[in-house]
Amino acid sequence: MGLFDLVREEEAKKKAEESAKEDAVVEEDKKEADQQPVPSVETEKQATEEVKQATVQATEIETAEKPKKEEKPAGKKAPKKTEKTYKYPFGVYSEGRLIDISSYGFVDGQDYTEKEITDIMLQHRHYEFAGTMEYSYIEDDNVLVVTGKQHRKG
Repeated sequence: MGLFDLVREEEAKKKAEESAKEDAVVEEDKKEADQQPVPSVETEKQATEEVKQATVQATEIETAEKPKKEEKPAGKKAPKKTEKTYKYPFGVYSEGRLIDISSYGFVDGQDYTEKEITDIMLQHRHYEFAGTMEYSYIEDDNVLVVTGKQHRKG
């Protein structure tokens, strides 16, 4: 017999001892499970009622702890920001040129918001309107001057 054979025999013995210990533990667990009393229907009902009561109490505590929002009087609402509207016909000047918008579907005499104008221009492939735009109206020439909004740090 060689050295490796002895080592293998010792390892086999250790494995056999470990498996025997595991089997004994499993058998003890089975015995303990058999000895425990089976919970009755009444005890289960009591337990579920206690859980329900605890959840109700917890929600009542949470609602009591939350501060109530101050209610504003109905007559004093904050005014909403209204977007400027421009009555068509007007010209649109962007990127150093006057854009011909006569065939873009604008209706004479109708008011258009800045967002509506931007959306229509994007539909007609004027991609410079994809960012945030600033609109300036020149009454003398009836022209909207559109520039991209610049974001400054500081």
